[in-house]
Amino acid sequence: MTQNGNVFLLTETVARMGVCFSLIFNGLDYGIDLAISLSTRFNPVPVKISKMTRSNLIFLLIAAFLMSSSVNAQKTYTLSTGTTSWSSVLPSTCDACTISIPSGSTLTVNESVTCQNCTFEGGTLSISSETLNIQYAGSLTTTYFNGTTVLVSGSSQVNVNAPLSLTNASFTFSNTSSITTSYNVSLSASKIYLYDNSSMTTNGGSSTTIGLSNSSQIVIGDATTTTKAIFTVSGPTLNLYDNSTVSLANQNSVYYNWADYNYIPNVNANSNAAKSFTSSSVAINCGSGYTHSCSNPSVYGPATLSAAGVVAGTTLPIVLTGFSAVLNSNNTVALDWNTQDEVNFSHFIIERSADGETWVEIGTVEAKGNSEVETAYTYVDEQPLSGNNFYRLTEVNLDNSYVYSQVVVVRMTTTLAQISVFPNPATSYVNVSLGGNTPSVVTVLLTSAAGQRLAEKQATGGDGTVMTFPVGNLASGLYIITVISADGSRESSTVLISR
Repeated sequence: MTQNGNVFLLTETVARMGVCFSLIFNGLDYGIDLAISLSTRFNPVPVKISKMTRSNLIFLLIAAFLMSSSVNAQKTYTLSTGTTSWSSVLPSTCDACTISIPSGSTLTVNESVTCQNCTFEGGTLSISSETLNIQYAGSLTTTYFNGTTVLVSGSSQVNVNAPLSLTNASFTFSNTSSITTSYNVSLSASKIYLYDNSSMTTNGGSSTTIGLSNSSQIVIGDATTTTKAIFTVSGPTLNLYDNSTVSLANQNSVYYNWADYNYIPNVNANSNAAKSFTSSSVAINCGSGYTHSCSNPSVYGPATLSAAGVVAGTTLPIVLTGFSAVLNSNNTVALDWNTQDEVNFSHFIIERSADGETWVEIGTVEAKGNSEVETAYTYVDEQPLSGNNFYRLTEVNLDNSYVYSQVVVVRMTTTLAQISVFPNPATSYVNVSLGGNTPSVVTVLLTSAAGQRLAEKQATGGDGTVMTFPVGNLASGLYIITVISADGSRESSTVLISR
């Protein structure tokens, strides 16, 4: 388009905006007149407003409207590829945020954070021994996870005080991590895995629903008998649509719900009528000969909740008692696991993933096949990936049936080396020199000893790169320089500012 055309469009746009504001101004002016007219019916003293006061009042009303609109505007954060820490790109309280994570990339929650009215798109969200608070602000608003893999480990807590929707997403909880919800939860073509001693608790009344559709799953426990994962439904109504299920993997896995659950078929996929099933009086995998005594309303595995009701499962051909991954000093990864019992068992397939979604076979280990004693196995990954390495075992029986183990994660972090800060003590400026091992892109922060962020710069790493921070306006005292790489690795140095 020509320059004159652009000027015409700009003039036309400004003219239209002027007409809109004129209409708004006149409307508010009329509203003030109407308010004055109504007030004189109840107040004999006439109300008089000068033109100046009237104009100021109208502009204040317009400003308040514009501010309220901007507060609730959705903000979009499109992250760069690789591994990124939350604190380096997002506020600790993210309000009305759409967080887009590229495929194969990871956003690491490295501090306690709150997300209000948020949407997560794609990639991997990793939480290790931190707290993620999901809530709404203003009107009741759903938080969405669309195509996102969420990995929660350590003692992490995910506290959900808003409706929650998962579409083509997965949540994996391990160690003693937990998720607690208080509103509707909806899963579509999605999965929630509860491994180790993790837990999921859903609170609310019977009008609160936990809905699984499009072959969604909640999996409680894994192939190890040491796991004691539990899914507690405390009040809400559990609805399973079409081919969705809740599965308990082993005898220490627990589903706890006093109320019935509903099976609601998809009429296009299943002609069965809708049904309700009780689980509070189902005595399977408990009592004489089992680890646990029967205690309502607990249901122990292996078992499945589905269109057929609560059905006991088949005991796995092995008892896996542990699976761990350790990064060695030579940058290899050692995988170790043990079995207590093996019956007609064939071999293990070791699989690795960069994002927890796409898996590649990297090796196999033959099993004893039949054993009643504890057996130790190991495998070394000689060439792990840069960044996150997810590992799982495919446990293959002699009849070629198989199950997956829990997922373990090791992170190959980049070493931040040869970083120097000078002059130290500093008076008017301080330089930060990045060494040759520094990653390609880093964030350099200057903070007070109390943690207040005073300055921030982005830099391209490499031998000889120097960044300068003016400090002449800062009070004398101790300050901190922190260099953060894209994968969340950080190195800090102190600098003394002296006058």
